[in-house]
Parts: sequence; structure tokens; C-alpha cells
Amino acid sequence: MNLQGLLLCAKYSASPNFFGFCGPDESKNIIDHLRSDTADRELAHLLSEFETLYPYLKLISHENKIKDPFDGRVVAAYWIGNSLLNNVKNLNYLYFLTEKLDLEKKVDKENLFKIKRKILTHGFLPHHTFHVFNILKRTGKDSSFHTLSTMDSCRISWGKIIKGTSVETKQLITENQKLMLGRQVIMDLKIDYKGKSFIKNLKIGDWVSFHWGYICDILTDQQVKNLEFYTQKAINYYNL
Repeated sequence: MNLQGLLLCAKYSASPNFFGFCGPDESKNIIDHLRSDTADRELAHLLSEFETLYPYLKLISHENKIKDPFDGRVVAAYWIGNSLLNNVKNLNYLYFLTEKLDLEKKVDKENLFKIKRKILTHGFLPHHTFHVFNILKRTGKDSSFHTLSTMDSCRISWGKIIKGTSVETKQLITENQKLMLGRQVIMDLKIDYKGKSFIKNLKIGDWVSFHWGYICDILTDQQVKNLEFYTQKAINYYNL
């Protein structure tokens, strides 16, 4: 097991699990592992129960001939973005959607046809934001369709700390029926999960990632660039 990869994965999985959107019911256990900086088989088991996350990690690791789905490079590829995404073949991704995620039972035939045609014509990157923006139907415990607001909350966003847990960031908007990032806004984020938090030592000027309104991690400059790059690619793909 890749211990750092497990912890990285847990940071990004904590908030949707906390809200009951996906993953097992023992959300407090994931937070406890992060608070104690403990990566073990229990944490691997908890994360393997995420209905969409874990199959994606297995797809990326398999296509890159990496044995451990929780390898840090694989986890970073899915949540933040890196070059491993480019090695997933389009036909293998189509098989993954239909056979592993069972998308034919979750999306109507017309939308499924559009998704398949777009993948075969333009390709697809198995990145979390690509999935959120372009599959449109939520594929965890909540199977409702995404709105602009839930797409913005579900994607991994980034921002710069300006005070406490307030960040300067950009939100999703639509203009002329095109998806895009809007102007800079101030958002107040959370780190407290019913009295528990794993985020420490935030400083003004830090870049952070966040998911469903909760801070996930402090980012390096390169991670910010990667996340911005793959988010924009997902937006461009949506607008095709």
C-alpha cells in the first residue's frame, strides 16, 4: 500500500462522504485517519467502497501498469491531474463507463449516445472534473442530475487564502450557453467536521484545494497549475 497516496485520497474524499453523497457510512473514521495521519488497511477498505472513485483509480492504475490503485501518482491524476491521464485509451474508457460504472442504467439513451460519440471523436481524460462536467448524472449514492451549483461544488476547486479559511477563487458560470470560470470572488470555506479537522497551519497566501465547501489540502504551485489546466480542459470539452 502507498501510505501517502491513501492519505491524499482521503483528503479529497472526506467531504462528499461526510455529506453522504458517496462512499461508506463510517465517514468519521476517514476523518480520524486524517487527524492522526494514519494510513492502513482500514483506510484502504473505506476508500475502496467509493462507488465512482475507486473504479477510476483502478482504471488509471491498470492503464499505466501501476499495481496499487492508491499509488500517489494515480490519486493525484484523478483528483488534481497529471500525465497518467493521457495513457487511458478511449475504447477502454467506454468499456469502463458501461461495464464498471453501469452508466447505461443511470443515463438515458440519448445522453449516453452523446457521451459515447464525444469520447470516440474527441477522447476523454479520466479526471474527476471531466466526469463531473461531462457525465452530468451524479454516480454515487445520489443519482440526481448536476446543476451548475452542484457541478461547482463537486469539482475540485482552488483558491488563495486571504484570511482564516476565506479564499479568493473563481466560480463556474455560464455565458452564452458556454461553461466558464467567472471573476474572482471571496469564499468562506470550512475545515470542521463536527468538531474534528485535519487541516493545520494555514497561512495567508497559501494555495488550497477544496471540495463541497471544505478545504482538502495545501497545494504546491505545480499542483495549482495542473488543477487549473485540467479543469480548463474539462470546461473546453463540455463546451464542444
